[in-house]
Amino acid sequence: MKKLLFILLVSTSVFTFAQQNDKEAYIKKESIGGKLDFTKRIEEKYRNETSISFGKEHFSKKDYAILLWAANVRTAGIESFDQAAKIWEEVNKRNLSAVEKKALKTGFESEF
Repeated sequence: MKKLLFILLVSTSVFTFAQQNDKEAYIKKESIGGKLDFTKRIEEKYRNETSISFGKEHFSKKDYAILLWAANVRTAGIESFDQAAKIWEEVNKRNLSAVEKKALKTGFESEF
């Protein structure tokens, strides 16, 4: 019985890990030029704007795209802000600036 429970727990952990990897792979694939790349859509919609209001905050178009990306990543199943930031940095091959990190955090914590 203990062996069966152990095998069940291990297989559940492996399945959860595989699902997490699938989520991350999807996010990485779609973040540049895909469904999670909001830069072109924002540029088209807010063509004549220099900043975009979100709540009481104002964001540049670039930072607003990061905000939307973060909200969608959370919806896709990424559960921690740190994990979302890590994925963003891996995709974009650079560290987030302080302003970008604020936009990412705002989007990640927002309810849409």
